[in-house]
Amino acid sequence: METLWQDLRYGLRTFAKNPGFAAVIVLTLALGIGANTAMFSVVYGVLLHPLPIRDPSRVVVLHDQLPSVNLPRTAVSPPEFRDYSAHTNIFQSTALLVDKNLNLTGLRQPERVQAMRATASLFPLLGVRPILGRTFTPAEDSYGGQHAVLLSEALWKEMFGGARSAIGKRVQLDGESYEVIGVLPEKLGILYPHIQLWVPMAFSPQAFSEEHEGDLCCMMLARLRSGVTLEQARAVMAVDAAHMRESHPEQAAILTDFHIEVRPLMNEVVGDVRQPLYLLLGAVLLVLLIACANIANLLLARGSSRSREMAIRAAIGAGRRRIIAQLLTESLLLSFTGGALGLLLASWGVTLLVRFAPASLPHASAIRLDPFVLGFTFIVSMLAGIFFGLAPAMQASKIDLTGALKESGRSGGSSAGGQRLRRALVLSEVALTFILLVGSGLLLRSFAKLLDVNPGFDPTNVLTMRISPSKQADAAHVASFSTALLARVTAMPGVLHAALAGDPPFMNTGNSIFAVRDYHPDPHDPQPHADTVGATPDYFATLRIPLLRGRIFTKTEMLAQNIKEGSVVVIDEALARRFWPGKDAVGKQLGWEDKGPWATIVGVVGTVRNDNLTTESKGMIYFPAYYSGMTLVVRTKSDPRALAGAIREQVQSLDPSQAVYEVETMSERVAESVEQQRFAAALLALFAALALVLATLGLYSVTAYIVTRRTHEIGIRMAIGAQPKDVLQLILRGGAKLILAGMCIGVAGALALAQLMRSLLFGISAIDPLTFIAAVVLLALVALAACYIPARRAAKVDPLIALRYE
Repeated sequence: METLWQDLRYGLRTFAKNPGFAAVIVLTLALGIGANTAMFSVVYGVLLHPLPIRDPSRVVVLHDQLPSVNLPRTAVSPPEFRDYSAHTNIFQSTALLVDKNLNLTGLRQPERVQAMRATASLFPLLGVRPILGRTFTPAEDSYGGQHAVLLSEALWKEMFGGARSAIGKRVQLDGESYEVIGVLPEKLGILYPHIQLWVPMAFSPQAFSEEHEGDLCCMMLARLRSGVTLEQARAVMAVDAAHMRESHPEQAAILTDFHIEVRPLMNEVVGDVRQPLYLLLGAVLLVLLIACANIANLLLARGSSRSREMAIRAAIGAGRRRIIAQLLTESLLLSFTGGALGLLLASWGVTLLVRFAPASLPHASAIRLDPFVLGFTFIVSMLAGIFFGLAPAMQASKIDLTGALKESGRSGGSSAGGQRLRRALVLSEVALTFILLVGSGLLLRSFAKLLDVNPGFDPTNVLTMRISPSKQADAAHVASFSTALLARVTAMPGVLHAALAGDPPFMNTGNSIFAVRDYHPDPHDPQPHADTVGATPDYFATLRIPLLRGRIFTKTEMLAQNIKEGSVVVIDEALARRFWPGKDAVGKQLGWEDKGPWATIVGVVGTVRNDNLTTESKGMIYFPAYYSGMTLVVRTKSDPRALAGAIREQVQSLDPSQAVYEVETMSERVAESVEQQRFAAALLALFAALALVLATLGLYSVTAYIVTRRTHEIGIRMAIGAQPKDVLQLILRGGAKLILAGMCIGVAGALALAQLMRSLLFGISAIDPLTFIAAVVLLALVALAACYIPARRAAKVDPLIALRYE
């Protein structure tokens, strides 16, 4: 321990004599370690942080899988929940839940809140206890039971100021009175971040009848019994799926590839962000490796100037192991200092990452610098210190006493081994930088291709807002309210068009199975399916969806609900090509049942991408209908945000209890659909830029050092007739060899990375020639520029001064 303290004190004195050198290393490490800590905080908070429930590894989610009708993963129906729950030898308990929007009135201005209907078994299954009051009883979860509500901790504080007297108070939800029976802890928001209150599921007996077997509306959770593995549960449900296929031959077209997925709850929560986050963490680790290689080069250069010092230590009895320990202690001192400063940078970085992260990023509230992350920083700092300090320490400990004790002090770093090590470090920097440049280039190219996609409509100057009259309103009231609202909004100054639609693009368009009249597919062909939207006639003009053939339905053809005999529909070009290739679909008929009622296709419009920009439409059916939960879509002459308040007032004037929510422009909705790709591309580009800067500095420092060590040689060359351009070419040729070798090594890594990124790319190949060529050109130009500056200085060497110096 005494030796360690001596080494630390000596290291501090050494760096105090050369503070600039120490500051460069500490700042470089702070950037690398800080970036790694911030990125790891996101990865740990999203992917590795345990869920706030009891034994989360035992909780699974069950999904129906119907790929043949474009439902690769969907919810289950109440009858299926009953049947799946019967496997009590596999499941200890099961629960069902479904999200729902409700109008909250009575205590303040009408507000649309996000609620969750849940069975009473949910909270015991999760092991979640309320912080106040209690959860649902089986009686409250039965049909016709008492109306009870559980509040989220945030809504409880907002509505009741956190008062315990909130228990027993009553609130109005969709015009019905509910009693507040409990408050759920804030940690539940990690699982369900947008849910503000919970109400009992309370299914009616009819919900479990066979006719509702296709109502895939609910999420099913289950807790596996102790000793039951995930594979065993999957095997049992696979038998159920096979029985379902065999017992319903009349639905062979739908159930041909029906399966029941048993998925860990953590996978359900994390979704599709696992691969992008691990990719970003890997990228930032590469940046740290490049920084460490740079620092190792600096320490090698410094080792040359300290060769005499090391020789004196060796001469008075210090062994090689003792010298290595001293130098490693100095490296670790620098590393931990950089790590401490990196923690400060990481705290800012985490704030920025959370602020600019996609809204869809799960577990965002769990992202913080907790003790586990601090432990990661400590380990990274220690490993970084060993990584960049060990090789220079080993090299410096190889001491030639005779040469080192001379004043020239050229042993240490100028040895053949030292030169090879320098070049190896620069090669690794160039290779790693090339890998990051290719990765970021692929994501940027992919993102650019995504932005070039035509969504099939014009999102500029379009405002959208959700409107949901009370569930007690009948169809006539909804139609009357909708007609009056559209008339008022359309008459407003600055409004060009206004319409109502069930689910406009990028707002969870529904998927439906339908039948085509006089269409007889092969029994094993997939059942016809398409996205569906109920809309008013001006919907197409509002979004500027072009009419290709036929006409749009009229106001007189508006229906209260779905297709009826004699009604009309409009379809998109994708659906027309799918079922009537080379023919005119206008006049053809379709319906929701094999025997009708049939609706006539009166028009064909352009194809719209409804889910996101990456997914092509498999077909869309538009039918004229008013719904109680629709979206108002308004096209304005200028910025639509300016009219949002006035439009809200029109809604409130027609119905003071009406809630208006999710007010966004269509341009914002389109941007939100690509925010995950934007986030990943921007971060990876930032890491690649940082790596390029570090690699350039590393190449510059090595070239400058080589020039310094070869001053005598350059002087002799110029004395016997070499021209400045010859010297310039000599130095640049050496740098170019390093660059070329580094890029050749980097190509293999870049190809491997491209294959891992294949699922993240859109519109380009994983081996995109343009991206690879651009990375080669950019890295070559920047790296050669880094070599040119010291090479130019070498070309100006005065032979007399160089020879006199030597």
